[in-house]
Order: sequence, then C-alpha cells, then structure tokens
Amino acid sequence: MPDADAELDAAQAEVTGAAVTVHHNGTTYHLPSPLDYPVDVVFAESDFEAVRIVLGEDQWQEYRKAKPTIRDFQEFNEKINEATGN
Repeated sequence: MPDADAELDAAQAEVTGAAVTVHHNGTTYHLPSPLDYPVDVVFAESDFEAVRIVLGEDQWQEYRKAKPTIRDFQEFNEKINEATGN
C-alpha cells in the first residue's frame, strides 16, 4: 500500500525539481526529480536499464557491488518508484 507521506514528498519533488533520496540496504541514493531524468529513460527496454539511467553509472556500480539478487532489485525498484511517485 502506498505511503501517503512518500506520495506527498514525490509530488513536491516533481513540482519543485528537488532531488529525491532513496535508502536501500544501508546506502543512500540520490535521484533527480522525475522531470529531470535523462530523456534516455523513456527508451529503456527494461526496469534494469531504467534504474541504471536514473541512478547514473557511479551509483549503479555502487549498487552492483552489493551483489543484489532479482528480489533485492525488485524491492529497490519499488522504493524508487514510490519515492518518485511512479
């Protein structure tokens, strides 16, 4: 079930252009406001590719260092979607 506070934060970030912060497995990731995503995200053919584009290469490599599983990626992707209102 969506978190009302998270939805409000996501909406405010989109309106103001503020960066979004996502905490996952002890690491903090910084994402641009959804309207400031690189346009390449529109052409992503998978969730993996979209998350990689949104995170940027440095943060994506940091995430990959933890040797995540598919289940972990699904949880991480859900957190990103919730935090950005997608």
